[in-house]
Amino acid sequence: MDETKVNVQDSIYTKIMIINNIKIRTNRLSLFNSISLGVSLFADNALVENKTIDVTGEDYNNWGNDDQYIVNFVLNKLGLTPAQASNIRVTTQ
Repeated sequence: MDETKVNVQDSIYTKIMIINNIKIRTNRLSLFNSISLGVSLFADNALVENKTIDVTGEDYNNWGNDDQYIVNFVLNKLGLTPAQASNIRVTTQ
């Protein structure tokens, strides 16, 4: 058999992966209003998924100039816990 396409009823298909690091980057910034973040989830160095997280309102105002606030915000939104607090590095590229 070379290839066969089969139509199926709509079904939920869930892929479970273990991730062990993320990268956060700025997609769009609206000064004094909001920031849209791109978050890449990795299993070791293999990209698993890209997500977008928007920070608006009170959360945006609480950010100030503390990028660690953004890291904690993203981790909380994704339900993730850092492996060790000392392993969190905030870098600017």
